[in-house]
Amino acid sequence: MNRLAAIAGRRVSRRSLLKGAGATAVGLGLAQTGLSQAGLSKSGFTRLAGGHVSLAPASAAAASENLQDILDITTTTEAFGVTFLGAGIASNEAGNFDPPIPDGVITILKAARAQEMYHLEFFQSLGGKMLVDTFHVPDPAILTDPVLFFQTIDQQETREVAAQIAAMQTFTEMGRPDLVKVSFQYAAEEGEHRLLGSYASGNRPANNRGFAPKLYETVGEFYADLQALGIIGGNGPAVMFPGPGEIDTSNVIETIPGGPMVVCTPPSIGDGLGVVVLVAPLTSNAEPGGSTDADAFGFAKVAINPVTGLICFRLSVANVEPATAAHIHAGGAGVSGPVVVPLTAPSAEGLSNGCVHADPALAQAIIANPSGYYVNVHNAEYPAGVVRGQLQPL
Repeated sequence: MNRLAAIAGRRVSRRSLLKGAGATAVGLGLAQTGLSQAGLSKSGFTRLAGGHVSLAPASAAAASENLQDILDITTTTEAFGVTFLGAGIASNEAGNFDPPIPDGVITILKAARAQEMYHLEFFQSLGGKMLVDTFHVPDPAILTDPVLFFQTIDQQETREVAAQIAAMQTFTEMGRPDLVKVSFQYAAEEGEHRLLGSYASGNRPANNRGFAPKLYETVGEFYADLQALGIIGGNGPAVMFPGPGEIDTSNVIETIPGGPMVVCTPPSIGDGLGVVVLVAPLTSNAEPGGSTDADAFGFAKVAINPVTGLICFRLSVANVEPATAAHIHAGGAGVSGPVVVPLTAPSAEGLSNGCVHADPALAQAIIANPSGYYVNVHNAEYPAGVVRGQLQPL
């Protein structure tokens, strides 16, 4: 079983994927858009037009959601967005849409395509990888009928926002406020695309939802939807990332997710009086001399009670071979220092949490000068530390 299939299989029961209704030839001029004329599944679009594919009831699958899988699925999703919008823009330029999409709307679509590319590049910077680089249009009419094209955008963006609702829940459980924030910013922007699709396909009012629907318990369920719809691994016309045409970024601002992180305070930490929360993004290049495991990264969050000395922590790491230890050390950036607080090494899933008692004087010293202390994680290959980050206020 390849990794793509394993991701979906870990989270949902065995699904009956759509089968092609048979290869048919289409003379729609799609070659001009860069699409191959593969076998088509009319039932594929029926499922797409219906929106969300029914899933089995949620199970313990949510507990197994993996950070790397979420990043990979999100990166792949954005690659599809770049590719699909490029195909639509090119099809319009080739005169395939009847009636043609107006120039002003094409300008919006070009900006949306650039936004999808910025999303993809950001999630790649976190370690996300594309699971596939070829996608399928379930029905060729999507690229000739503007109403179907914008309905598809509406439905896909609804699914993507729902996937990020599931991701935010998982990131919160992991103690990753940085990723909760990014998921929110990403989902909010995808909601703008959904509104465009809703309006352009004729919905009035187009903004007809008070809240985005929660369709999934895990991001893996969303990925299984893309497979069932024939977008991934389907039989419709195929287009390879990034699709035809240049990506126009001229009308896009706010190209990275800036701003402060949300607060995800761990429950029942200390006595609730004067607790200070600190965080540390963990990277391999922060280790003095640098570990060569450039793909490794993580995040640490500690809550310190200066009165009792109780220090509670949550660690999450990715792309780290089995961890052997984790600590808080004394030492500024670029300086190796002694262990002052032992932490539990992350599990095989890259997660650990717990509480330890320290001298209140040490707790107060860390609070007073967090950048003078760092968190790192060790493994057998890098006994001096594979990832590290200086503590900083949340």
